[in-house]
Amino acid sequence: MKQMASLLLLILLTSCAHTQKIKMKKHANLPTPIGPYSHSTSFGNLIFISGQIGIDPRSNVLKEGIREQLKQIFDNLEVILKDNHSDFEHIAKTTIFLTDLKAFGTVNEIYSRYFHQHYPARSTIEVALLPRNASIEIECIAVRKAN
Repeated sequence: MKQMASLLLLILLTSCAHTQKIKMKKHANLPTPIGPYSHSTSFGNLIFISGQIGIDPRSNVLKEGIREQLKQIFDNLEVILKDNHSDFEHIAKTTIFLTDLKAFGTVNEIYSRYFHQHYPARSTIEVALLPRNASIEIECIAVRKAN
């Protein structure tokens, strides 16, 4: 019993001494953030990606129409995932914000091009307004690929 208590105490002390920190990632080839936030942060193998709207990183201008915005969002997400040693197959959860839920079919059509056999958990929410009058915004949580 005394050995078991010692082992538990050792495990507890070791886990308390080993603390992980939230890391912020700097990304090139992405639009300039429009507020005080990071495009992504990570904690261990978890990657938290801020909401992305369809801003072209070269011009820093919002793309026209939901189809073009959605394609640009996925291009931007691909950069963020790659910089974090991940990809679309390692996204665990997405949250989609739409200003018009009638675009749900269009979103599903384009969204399905990026996910094949692995479909992340997903929420879709209609909102009144998005930054820069975007039609759509997507945030997600992913994990790093195994080395």
